[in-house]
Amino acid sequence: MEAGAEPKPETPQAHIAEVYLVTPRVYWASLAAQICAAGLTIGVLGSIFTWGDPSALFDLADSPHGLSKPELGYLFGPVLILVMLPLVRRREPRVAYVSRYRTRLVAALALWVAGLVALLTHLAGLNDEYTLQAGAYVASALLVAGLLATLAMWPAGLATGSFDRRGGVEPT
Repeated sequence: MEAGAEPKPETPQAHIAEVYLVTPRVYWASLAAQICAAGLTIGVLGSIFTWGDPSALFDLADSPHGLSKPELGYLFGPVLILVMLPLVRRREPRVAYVSRYRTRLVAALALWVAGLVALLTHLAGLNDEYTLQAGAYVASALLVAGLLATLAMWPAGLATGSFDRRGGVEPT
């Protein structure tokens, strides 16, 4: 070492963010919730594209006097759910950022419940001459499955760690 030169201080790896160390339960629940929200989005779009024609898969109910299809406003729910779901990193190490994780999870849960209530209210408002179609059953199943998958993402029991600039995780 040269005379008069000060040694450079060792800097620990800079930590970027605090993260949850995601378990397989949370990872697969995240995928399932995203698939359910995407399926609902496809269902509403299919209903819009088949607006004037009957389509058992995209119709909620039909009668001799008309069809019951989800309206355009129902498109915003699944899209908002996709936006609000907490992000879980797909590649190893699988992590989810702690910042706003629970807030986003609660918002997504509220949207799932609101969608289920809206669907059941719509179906309950139909009179007896309507016959439920596959779309009503598929939408109900996707809403319930998405709600359960989002509940399974709750971070109870998840360890936390620090995410560094190189993509590594150091448990805390």
